[in-house]
Amino acid sequence: MLCPTCHKATLGGSLCPGCGQPVPEQERFEGQGGHYLRVLLLLSLALFITATVITSLRSGRRIGLEYLVQSRWFWLYMLLFFLPPGVGLYYWFMLRDEEITVTDEYIMRRSRWGDEQLYWSELCAFHKQILPFRETRLGRITGLSRWLSNKRLFSRLPPYAYELIGCDEQGQVKTFRLEPGSVDEMPWLLAIIEAQAGPPQEI
Repeated sequence: MLCPTCHKATLGGSLCPGCGQPVPEQERFEGQGGHYLRVLLLLSLALFITATVITSLRSGRRIGLEYLVQSRWFWLYMLLFFLPPGVGLYYWFMLRDEEITVTDEYIMRRSRWGDEQLYWSELCAFHKQILPFRETRLGRITGLSRWLSNKRLFSRLPPYAYELIGCDEQGQVKTFRLEPGSVDEMPWLLAIIEAQAGPPQEI
């Protein structure tokens, strides 16, 4: 595992020899459904405020709730206000059980698409490659992972997919794939993986 304080590779459940802080026996990472919901809620609010301000400026008067309800564009206001959160709720529901657990022995994923587990002793290769957001399992919605992430409004992070390739005792090949926009705190997850697998080879 890695020490959360000084990022020194250390056995999980022990004290870091560098800074003396306890190192967790395992790290857990959740899916980004909550992130997508927050971004889309803010988008909905921004669209609603923008539409209201534009309508107010064009009509020359202050727009109130009563005016919006009686307006012939009421359905459009409701669409702007409810559609983005509805999409966010859909992806939150889809990813609410997504979880990746990492220990000194293995990496494991619990997901609506099926559970996966790969022991580090089975690892043969660690690859990374560019994967456009539209080609991910979730589709274009993963592009929102660039917004409001890493304490920035927008992060120009390349959409890399990472693959851990392993082979079990029966000779069966396992592929553990991490797609862009799928997991919270991806940089920290990758740092922990690199402590076990080394840096990824770009293909």
